[in-house]
Amino acid sequence: MGVKKVTPFQTAEEDKKDVGPLKDRGCTDIICILIFIIFLGGMGVIAYFAFTLGDPWRILNGYDSFGNTCGIKNTKPEGVTANLAGRDMTEYPYLMYFDPTVMLPDSINTLRDPTDTTPVEYTMMLCVKKCPDVSVYPITAGTGTEFYKMWSYNKYRKEGQDFCEYEFWDTYGKELAEEMDNHSTGFGISASDKFKDANYITNKGASGPCPEFVLKSDPIMNRCIPLFDELTNAAEDAGEEVTEDFVNELENKLNALLGTNVSASQVMQYAMADVMNSYREIAVMCGSSLIISFIIILLLGWIAQIMIYAISILAAVACIAGPAYFWYVWYQAKEELDKQTIKLESQVDNVQTLMIYAIIITVICVVVLLLIIFLRSRVGLMVTLFKEAGFMVMRMIVILFTPIILALFILAWAALWSFVSGYIYTAGTATDLTFTRQYAMSDQGALTDAEMNITMVYYKDHDYIIYVWLYHLFGLYWGTEFFLACHEMAIAGAFCQFYWTRDKRKVSFPVVRGIWWVFRYHLGTVAFGSCIIAIIQLIRTILAYIQNKTKDSQSEVVKYLLMCLQCCLWCFEKVMKFINRNAYIYTAFKGSNFCTSCKKVFGLLMSNLVRVGVINCVGSFILFIGKFLVVMVTGILGYFMLSKDEQIEYWAIPVLIASIFAFAVAHTFFSVYEIGIDTIFVCFAEDETKNDGTPGREYYMSKNLMQWVDNSSEALKNLKRKKGQQRAQAKAAKSGKSGEVDAKQTEQMYPSLEMSEK
Repeated sequence: MGVKKVTPFQTAEEDKKDVGPLKDRGCTDIICILIFIIFLGGMGVIAYFAFTLGDPWRILNGYDSFGNTCGIKNTKPEGVTANLAGRDMTEYPYLMYFDPTVMLPDSINTLRDPTDTTPVEYTMMLCVKKCPDVSVYPITAGTGTEFYKMWSYNKYRKEGQDFCEYEFWDTYGKELAEEMDNHSTGFGISASDKFKDANYITNKGASGPCPEFVLKSDPIMNRCIPLFDELTNAAEDAGEEVTEDFVNELENKLNALLGTNVSASQVMQYAMADVMNSYREIAVMCGSSLIISFIIILLLGWIAQIMIYAISILAAVACIAGPAYFWYVWYQAKEELDKQTIKLESQVDNVQTLMIYAIIITVICVVVLLLIIFLRSRVGLMVTLFKEAGFMVMRMIVILFTPIILALFILAWAALWSFVSGYIYTAGTATDLTFTRQYAMSDQGALTDAEMNITMVYYKDHDYIIYVWLYHLFGLYWGTEFFLACHEMAIAGAFCQFYWTRDKRKVSFPVVRGIWWVFRYHLGTVAFGSCIIAIIQLIRTILAYIQNKTKDSQSEVVKYLLMCLQCCLWCFEKVMKFINRNAYIYTAFKGSNFCTSCKKVFGLLMSNLVRVGVINCVGSFILFIGKFLVVMVTGILGYFMLSKDEQIEYWAIPVLIASIFAFAVAHTFFSVYEIGIDTIFVCFAEDETKNDGTPGREYYMSKNLMQWVDNSSEALKNLKRKKGQQRAQAKAAKSGKSGEVDAKQTEQMYPSLEMSEK
C-alpha cells in the first residue's frame, strides 16, 4: 500500500521565496576581515619591539633612582654612567621613597612646590630588604637634636635596616658612622658641625643621601606605603612630644604635595588587607552570583510568565525591604557608636558608609518601584517574547554556556593586551640625570663634589610613544568589540534557525551551526561593525584625556561644550550598538553584508517603531530587574558573611567587589535572553512582512505571537483550518480509509500547531 506525502506549510515554490535563513551563504565584507588581520599584524610588530625594549618588572617590582629594578639582578644599561646603576637587587625586593608624597607613575619622580611647576628636587628611591618597621620623625631643629636623625639611621643600619643611599656608610659617611658609634643616644650629642643632620639631608629632604624622615610602612605591591598614624606614636616612644597641631600641619603639607587626602592612603591599605583576608568569602559570593543567575535563566525558560511577574513582585518587595533594612542597620550601628566613649576611625567610617549605601539604595529602589508600577500594563507583551525565547533556550541549553566562553576570550585578550602594555610602558631609554644637591647646611663649601653632585637614571619615553599607545588602545577596543559581535551573531543565528523551522524537532546543533556561519562566512561583517564602535570609543577616550589634562585651564564655556560633545558621542555609541546588533541578526539569517543588513533592518525597525520602543524599554527593564535581584541577593549574603567578622575593618569593600562581579555575571547571562528577544522580534517583523497568514503564505511565528499581528484573527482562522485538515488526514490514516496518508509523518510535520494549542 503506497504512502501519499502530505503537503507541508511550505511548498517547494515557497522554499524559493526570500524567507527563512539563507542556506547557500557566501563570505561577506572580506576586505574588512583582511584589514583586521593586517591590524593585528601591526599589534604583533609593536609587541615585538616592546618585548625588545621594555621590562615589566619595573612596574611590578618598582625601580630605584639609579635604574635598578628591585628584587632581581640588574645589568648596567648601555650609555649610562651612574656609579650605582647595574646592582644586584635580588635581596632587596621593596621600593622605598625618601619623600612618600611623591609616588607618581612618571619616568622619574620630582618634588614640586604646590604653587610652582618648576622641579625643586628629584626624589630618591631605593630598594630595601624590608619596609621600615620604625619611624624617624621630622623633628624640629633645636639644641641637642642636630645629630638625632643621622644617629638613628646609623643605629638602624646596624640592626639591618639601611635608609640611606647605597654605599653611603662605606664612603663619605664612614667617618660619620664612627662618630655616631661613640654615642648611646641621639640627643645632646657634642661633636663637630660636619656630622650634623643638615650636612646629609637636602633642603627638601628628598634627594639624599639620607631622608628627612622615615615612616613605618607596609609593603603593598612591593612598594613601602607609609602608615601616617604611626607618626605620633613614634615620636612619643622616642621621648619627644609631637602635638596634634604639628601632625595636622604636616598632614596638610603632604596633602598639598600629593594632591589628595593622605588618610586615603591608610584607608586603602586597610581596604586591600580586608580584601586579602576575605578572599574566601568573595569567592563564595562570586560563585553564588553564578548559581543565582543560572537558576533565574532556567526558571525563565520553564515558567516564563510566572517568573517575570515573580521577578517584578520580588523586586518591588526588595525595593521596600532593602532600604528599610539598610536604614535599620545604620540606625543600630549609629546607636552603638554613640554609646562608645572611644570611637575608632574604622567604626565611624562603617557608619558613614552604611548611611551612604542606604541613601543610594533608597533612591535606586524608589526609581525601580515607580517603573514597576507604571510599566505593569506592558509586561504582557514581554511575557510572549520571553516564552518564545525560553522555549528556544530550553531546546538548546548549551547556549547558556556561550557567555562563559565569551568571557574567557575577552579575559584572555585583556590579559594579553595588559601584558604587552607592561612592556610598552617600560620601553624607554635609560638616560643619565646629573644635578647638584642643595643641602640644608649654611656652609656647603666643605662638601666634596661626590657629596654635592649625583647622577640618577630615568627612562626617557620615545617620541612616537603616544602614537603607539593610540594604536594599542584602539586594538583593545576593536578586539573586545569583535568578540562581543561574534557572540551576538552566533546567538542570533541559533535563534533564527529555530524561528524559521516549522518542525522544531528537526533543528540539530543550532548553536554550533550559528558559530560556524560566523567564522566561515561573516567575520568580515563582524570586523566592520566592531570597528565602527571601536572608533567611537577611541574618540571618546581622547576627548576624556583632553578634558582631564586641561580641566584647570578651561573656561566654563569650554567645559560645557566638551561635556556636551562627550554626551553626544556616548549617545551615538549606544545608537550604533543598537543598529549593529540588529544588523548582525539580519546577517545571521539572510547572509547579507553589513551595509545591506543595516539598510534592511533599519527599514524593519522604522516600520515597527512603537513595538521597538516597547520591547527595548520593557524588555530591558525586566532584564535589569533580574540583574538587580542577583546583585541584591549577593550583597545581602556578603553582608551577613562579613559584617560580624572582627578581622574585617571595611566590610563594604569586599561586598562591593563581589556585587560588581555579580552584576557582570548577571549581565553576561541575561545577554542571551536579550539577544534572543531581539532576534525573535526581527524575525517576527520579517515574517509579518513576507507572509500574511493566508494559505500558502502562513506565518512561521507561533500562535502566541500571532495575537500581536494586525490580521491575527484571519491568520488564526487559517491556522485552525489547517490544523483541522491535519487532524482529518491523521484520522483517515488511522481508520485505513486513505492508505496514502502517513499519520506519523503528518503529526511530526506540524508540531508547532500542537504547541500553539497548549
